[in-house]
Amino acid sequence: MFVEFQTIILRFRDLVTETGETILAHNSIIKEKQAVWWAWWNKGNENIPVQEFSTLRTYAENDGISVYLLDSGQKKLYKAMCAGVNFSTRDPAESPDKELTPEYYRSRKYPAWFKFVKIEECASDEIHHFSYVQVDSLFCDDSINYSMFSEKRVYDLNELIQQNRTVWFVRNYTDQDPDHEIKLLNAHITEPSDFSTRYFEAGGDSLLWLSDLHFDHDSLIPVGKQRNPNKTTLTEHIKNSYAEVDSLSGLLISGDITNCGKSEGFSMADEFIDSLNRVLKRPLSSESILFCPGNHDFTRIEDNLGKGTPDLLTEHIDNAKDYREFYHKVHSKYPNEFFACGRKFLMASGRTVEIVALNSIMLQQYKDFEGHGYLSQEQLDFVAKQMRWNEEESTSAIRIAIMHHHYLPTCLVEQIDTSKASSVVYDAERLMRWMEKYHIQVLLHGHKHRSFASVVGFPIMASETKTCYSFMNNSQVYVIGMGGTGARSCENMYAIIHFFAKSVEISFYQIFGDNSQNDRLLRTLHIDI
Repeated sequence: MFVEFQTIILRFRDLVTETGETILAHNSIIKEKQAVWWAWWNKGNENIPVQEFSTLRTYAENDGISVYLLDSGQKKLYKAMCAGVNFSTRDPAESPDKELTPEYYRSRKYPAWFKFVKIEECASDEIHHFSYVQVDSLFCDDSINYSMFSEKRVYDLNELIQQNRTVWFVRNYTDQDPDHEIKLLNAHITEPSDFSTRYFEAGGDSLLWLSDLHFDHDSLIPVGKQRNPNKTTLTEHIKNSYAEVDSLSGLLISGDITNCGKSEGFSMADEFIDSLNRVLKRPLSSESILFCPGNHDFTRIEDNLGKGTPDLLTEHIDNAKDYREFYHKVHSKYPNEFFACGRKFLMASGRTVEIVALNSIMLQQYKDFEGHGYLSQEQLDFVAKQMRWNEEESTSAIRIAIMHHHYLPTCLVEQIDTSKASSVVYDAERLMRWMEKYHIQVLLHGHKHRSFASVVGFPIMASETKTCYSFMNNSQVYVIGMGGTGARSCENMYAIIHFFAKSVEISFYQIFGDNSQNDRLLRTLHIDI
């Protein structure tokens, strides 16, 4: 059914261009040729609203119509005069006029194109003059329901940005329209938290696991097209090999997000999350993202350690400042003193999953002392308390821990060199006893860019005499290492963790940053739980 509207709001972000360049590139063509074509990309949950776009085209071709452009990255609002609309009801199409199209996407195909003759920034509160108009035909999935916004006044830019969509149909507000803010994401949360206090409804049964991304100015696998339009981005690699990428419900990263702990690398990580959200039916939020630091995520001290005892990271907190800012951007708060966090998921199947991200970089890194892992009893006790775990309590939840360092060496022959990192955590036995105490079944890690899988068991008491112990199936921990997802000179991959009623499957997909081969499913690990 067609619904009346007065204008639209189109969402965009500078993912392919440098910050601010999208508007500059379009205005440059307007200045030279008096018009420019603007591409509309739709998210995976969005259809082409044929009737509404047809009406918009009529408005544009007759007298022109003012539309709005929302820059979700910079939180800026622009007003554009639209003089034409071109869209395809089938396959995406190239621009109607390539000479009137910015070069960076001149030959790419999109579902719709809008012809603008003027683009200028306007006050962000101008958006408050409109109310939402619900267009059900826009969405592919009937379960996606924005009825709570219908006929309500648009509150502000933040209210728009949190929604998983790229276009809004709006009308002038009336005094009868409700005027209040709606927060979709994590509406049950009163304040940001490092650890979940209740289960988050994931909306699906699978999580994406990445490790050792090593984002920097010279990344092997880019997050955008800014530097090399011909290279395949990480999101595209995942889309190419995993057909159900749009159904992913969460993201895990087991350290080394960046190559050198600088803001540029973390900005790229933020760009990646944003680009991934563009293809998801349900966008990632603070409650569905977990990551832990790696040895490349904190800056090291250039002085030699010598024969001294390494300091704790907490004594050199400024060396983690860029990581702290990234953590704040994702979780809307700065990390605790241990840089640890935890999340509780209720998967679509009804399976409960509890995941903790541990910081194995508790020791300050030095020039001649880097890559060594350490957790501390204080951190482990803190995490268990924050997760409200009771050692005596039985649970049906699958419990997973992620950290950066290895529990076991992954190399066939570990290099014997006291000046080099040992690869493993120094307090590995403490960690294992802790995992047994709180019924953690899976440990995920990264670090040495070698894929790895093993089962570690520990004896439990088998009789009331407290003198007989045995190895039992329920006392095993599956230790799994990721090869890397952007490291050089290694087998790069990502993993999909799928939760079933009585098992977990971890499927590893190999990706080729040089596009020498097609990305492909490499192996699947099945775990009965």
